[in-house]
Amino acid sequence: MVTATPANCSVAASSREPGDTEESMAKLLPDDVLTIILRCPAPHDLAMSRCVCKLWCTIIDTHRMLRVDLLPHSVGGIFINFHDLGLSEFFARPSTGPTISGNINYLPLTSIVRGHCNGLLLLYSHISRPGMKQFYVVNPATRQWVQLPPPPRPDIGIMHLDNLYLAFDPTLSSHFEVFQIPYVDVFRHRSELNPAIEGIEWPPSTCVLHVFSTRTRQWEERSFVREGEAAGSLAIIRRDFPNFLHNAVYCRGVLYVRCQTNFVMRISLSDGKYRIIKPPVEIERYEESNIYMGLSQKRVYCTFFDDPDIIYILDESYGEMEWVQKNAISCLVIHAFQQTDGPWTLQDITIMNILMRTDMTTAIEEQNFDWDSDNDNFINTTDERNLRYGRITFLGFHPYKEVVFSSHSLSRGLAYHLNTMKFRGFGKIQDLGNLGPKYYGGCMGIQPFIEESFLCTPWMGEFPKDIN
Repeated sequence: MVTATPANCSVAASSREPGDTEESMAKLLPDDVLTIILRCPAPHDLAMSRCVCKLWCTIIDTHRMLRVDLLPHSVGGIFINFHDLGLSEFFARPSTGPTISGNINYLPLTSIVRGHCNGLLLLYSHISRPGMKQFYVVNPATRQWVQLPPPPRPDIGIMHLDNLYLAFDPTLSSHFEVFQIPYVDVFRHRSELNPAIEGIEWPPSTCVLHVFSTRTRQWEERSFVREGEAAGSLAIIRRDFPNFLHNAVYCRGVLYVRCQTNFVMRISLSDGKYRIIKPPVEIERYEESNIYMGLSQKRVYCTFFDDPDIIYILDESYGEMEWVQKNAISCLVIHAFQQTDGPWTLQDITIMNILMRTDMTTAIEEQNFDWDSDNDNFINTTDERNLRYGRITFLGFHPYKEVVFSSHSLSRGLAYHLNTMKFRGFGKIQDLGNLGPKYYGGCMGIQPFIEESFLCTPWMGEFPKDIN
């Protein structure tokens, strides 16, 4: 059986007479099937597909598949939350395309990034009253923002912390939703626990989530029915401290959320069902680490946040959910990566806001060059004489290329090219530049490490006018 793709269909078209091409393509596959197929290629390949015939061009244009304002197609930078710093730092390379500033000083309250989805950021800020927080959804490319109403109070025995997650697809609508995922309370004293309920499975067979939608402008309850097994009992889940790695992926109407004990909750928004995906089998080797999920080339990837030497892809074939190893990357880095400057720059927002109270937007936009992930500086790591070990923290998956980002010893940003990784994970690595805040770790009492990071893809669209 041969699967029809734009590539082999274009070959078939080229073998026919010019006058018969359009009619032949119409007979080859129905329009609705062609539409589904043409949604699969990357933007560059899709643009080339418009030249195959008038029929393909009409389908692509009618369904607005190439509108750059609908879907981000580039990496604008990486927001990084360093432990004990009050603001999210922004690590980026200046671009001739849409540029964004990490200095989100136009919100009513000082806020920190807690999530990203297709160009939108989710931020939170503590309010003066103890235990209260304010949440915002921001488009940093246009500086539009929306303040969310306070989330519902958690149920007894359940805590919500600030574990909210964005679901936004600009190809379908400029409206977005925010999901509140419950966590099991691990802070309660053992004497307060009821042994009768500790054996109850978690998450429950019917999980009721609080969801905020910009269509209704309020929080509502929405039920999701579980398919398959639970992650475990309450007693087992309660052993895992719910750290603050707010990691999720939203793709094609499905929200994937990393939860306690590193299980993933796969929530289908279209049919009100969810499934539990177990972590990779190697999780026992990484008891102190958490998985980091990301979307790359329309597939869900994951690795380990503090020791990212193995890359996995989620295989959802035939209804099964399993992490399959794709690559192994070396935790060795190049001696030569010691220069101070690099193509990327850390805006160092925390210290600049404290000392200068200035907006950094102008400085980042004055430079006019793009990051070329194929031709920028790189060193082939097959020569082990130039390598040394270093602490690697994972920063994110490139959404459109086989590239992953990481930090070496809180000082250098690195880009690994997965399609060049061979034996023992050696391959092409690029030095992006210095990502360490200038005065970080120099103050008494600060324990320097990266808590979490979010790749940001600029979206130049507008919020609906009636959501505020």
